[in-house]
Amino acid sequence: KKYFKNVYDIKICDDGSLWPVRFTDKLFSVYNVDEGKRIRSFCPSGVCMELVTDSSFLNLSVKTLDFARNFAYFDLYIDDVFVKTIGAEPVESLPETISFDLCHKHINGKVKGDKKKQKITIYLPHLVGVHIKAIEIEDGSVVGNCYNGCNGAEQKKFLLCLGDSITQGMTAKSPSSTYPVQLAKVLGMNMINHGVGGYIFDEKSIDEEMDINPDIITVAYGVNDWFRYNSIDQFREMCHNFFNKLIAIYPKAKIFAITPVWCSSEGEAKAVGYLSEIRKEIEQVVCNFNTVHVIDGLKMVPNMPEYFVDGVHPNELGFMHYSVNLLNEIVKYI
Repeated sequence: KKYFKNVYDIKICDDGSLWPVRFTDKLFSVYNVDEGKRIRSFCPSGVCMELVTDSSFLNLSVKTLDFARNFAYFDLYIDDVFVKTIGAEPVESLPETISFDLCHKHINGKVKGDKKKQKITIYLPHLVGVHIKAIEIEDGSVVGNCYNGCNGAEQKKFLLCLGDSITQGMTAKSPSSTYPVQLAKVLGMNMINHGVGGYIFDEKSIDEEMDINPDIITVAYGVNDWFRYNSIDQFREMCHNFFNKLIAIYPKAKIFAITPVWCSSEGEAKAVGYLSEIRKEIEQVVCNFNTVHVIDGLKMVPNMPEYFVDGVHPNELGFMHYSVNLLNEIVKYI
């Protein structure tokens, strides 16, 4: 587990492979009632491997499971420099072994055989289930864990990101381009991404027995609620119950409620009204809680289709704006 970051636990499967998970078994049971959400909850969104080694290469043998989107990409960072995205589309065309060349002389002078140690970070695909079967490095090489010179990950502050498909990272192809990853990187925090595509404000998605102590929590639901409920009163109750439980469990955390970002169907009225009414209800609910700050989702991603994949989910460029704009709001309160 010391070589994994942004993960809740590492499970050892029957075949000996490693399964990095974001949730407790209790939360898995919540999402397992729906096949689509089960698949999404099994994806290692935001999870990365982080280590120090003098090896000139790293081979990762993986097993892919069900996918939320039919692609699988890995992001490679060397000494915190983003150097390559490796993967495949569709998922079935991904080779069983992913090979990473760790010699990029322009970064730090590293050449094959020189035994120069480097910090290696590999973000796992965020929209497909992944088991790690084997990790191979150069014969005679050394490997160790690294947290920027700290003694362990526990010394860093902790970020918990709660939300739906956009929080999970749909539909960026680069797993490190999503706003939870970028937010954690800039703030220097450990993070768990609890985004699950299709999810809503539901207090069952908060496990009071989960062994975490977040300093900052972001909450970004609302667009799926807009489609789901028959009345605004139903939504208001679910939203209130969610925040009431969240604050009771994490009374010292700074909580940021992000209202829904722009989508191409803004002008459509659902049973609860327009999406703008969902935003107003979230603002009204959280104003009753002193530890919750509202962030206007319309300011996060430019309100133009070219920043989205499908009119709902941001692309990489959209996530870049989301990350910068969200960070700009959060730093006002920390």
